[in-house]
Amino acid sequence: MNTHEVTTVVETKLKRLRKKQKLLLDAWRKTGNRSLMEFFVDIIPRMLGAERCSIFILDPKQSNAWVHCGSGLEERQVSVPLDDSYVGQVISSGKTLVKYDIHITEGAHEKVDYSTGFTTRNILCIPIWNVAENLVVGALQVLNKNEDQPFSQEDIKLLKRFAAQTQMNIEHVFLKQEIGRLSEAITEKIQQLEGVLLKRSIEAAIRTNHTTL
Repeated sequence: MNTHEVTTVVETKLKRLRKKQKLLLDAWRKTGNRSLMEFFVDIIPRMLGAERCSIFILDPKQSNAWVHCGSGLEERQVSVPLDDSYVGQVISSGKTLVKYDIHITEGAHEKVDYSTGFTTRNILCIPIWNVAENLVVGALQVLNKNEDQPFSQEDIKLLKRFAAQTQMNIEHVFLKQEIGRLSEAITEKIQQLEGVLLKRSIEAAIRTNHTTL
């Protein structure tokens, strides 16, 4: 394969990658419904008689979960490890978790409480499954039942209903982060190919000058 043929192949790959990158960016812009998630975060504590609510998204590559929406929290302000947090337990097991007297136990929640200035006393956490219900993509968490009352079975049923309503949106956000990673990988590949083309252009110009001389 001569230099011209190699350059043509590289340009074809570059064109294909740029097209794929555009499709990924278009998909990125269309995913998720943050306003609906913020509405859930606002209304759930009122309905369950609790202080706070947060929606976490699984990041399998980083082995953690990060806040998509939360009472008094910005997106990604809080992230917790899967192996040392209650949210991580729920995502890993796919089971509902209820815990009390958390403020006197050790764990990832201590760092979160310290960074946010909030004291977690009790927790109800529900897994959020993808639409096919074969993968947990996040968790819905409620903190501090009013007057430290126990969470009831009715509370659990209600939160599960909310979790079911968030499935599609949370799966979109989960996939969006994967799209972001793929887009970054494609961008890096494009830059490498552009570097190859630039190098070949320079080499061709040098050869032409030598021939002319």
